[in-house]
Amino acid sequence: MFTFIFLCLYRFSEYYKAFIFILFLKIQLVMATESQNETQSKSQPVLQPLFPKATEILFHTGNTISSLKLLNQPNSSVTEQITTYMSQLLETMKTNIDTKSFQEEKYIKLLPIQDDNQPIADKGAAATASVPPNESEQLTRKDLKFSVKIFLRTLEPEILTHTINTIFTELKESYLESVMISLPNYGSQITLDQFMPLWNVIEDFIDKKKILSAGVCDFMLPLLSDISNAAKHKPFANQINLGVCCSIPEELSKYVKENNIQLLTHSDPIDVLTDSDFQQTIREYGHNYDGLNWRPCSLVRYSCVITNRGIIKSKGFLIYAKRELYMP
Repeated sequence: MFTFIFLCLYRFSEYYKAFIFILFLKIQLVMATESQNETQSKSQPVLQPLFPKATEILFHTGNTISSLKLLNQPNSSVTEQITTYMSQLLETMKTNIDTKSFQEEKYIKLLPIQDDNQPIADKGAAATASVPPNESEQLTRKDLKFSVKIFLRTLEPEILTHTINTIFTELKESYLESVMISLPNYGSQITLDQFMPLWNVIEDFIDKKKILSAGVCDFMLPLLSDISNAAKHKPFANQINLGVCCSIPEELSKYVKENNIQLLTHSDPIDVLTDSDFQQTIREYGHNYDGLNWRPCSLVRYSCVITNRGIIKSKGFLIYAKRELYMP
């Protein structure tokens, strides 16, 4: 009897090893095919601009939770993630879409082709979703929490308003539980007078119950206290980059405790996506003219969590940029 059980377990382990090996080979084959297609897409010359009249562009990655390309790069930075997803969207546009349709467009949107539960990079791949479809269908909006971090590369309130409205449109949501505002290009140099027009935009969405709570990033004293005193809705949290600020100042720690403000940490770079990185990513898949003069205005990193289980249902990025064209 024991010999029979042992033989059964042995055979099961051998089958399991074989299954894992075959699955590994399939994943490697998919990644190799994607890499070959990407290389071919880059190497093919683009004889004319793909979107010569465009002055605005939006990249929406869709749900990136199962991206095979980044599963192979577990320690990739947020900048590498964004440029990788941009490349995937540009590659798909170049190979699968009639680019002539973009010739007269002023506002280009590069969106995932597939549904919300699978990213564009996994088209044709055997990817496993984090949440089984039958469980996902049973979830209600009350079971979910949407958290958003907006990296704003301008102080224009209109850009912030446009970005938040775009989030609602692309995610098909009517409200967000948490929004963090980051101004990486300005840091400690920003003043209260410069920041309050942006915070007033946030407060307007809070008043309309479209944002339930909002916080700031990398604010020190006295700016944080000045904002809290001047604001109708004070920040619920302040997120500090410990890579820049090695230790949290004692006076800041004391202030947030006394004023019921959460003190969080992050490891995002000072500038998540530079103008040159953005332009170069576009040039790799298009004409040199396509990458001309673009300036990323806002980058959004979002996630949706099943609150009672702490499981990430979806996550992704929105990248919005503008440029000025000097036509002869």
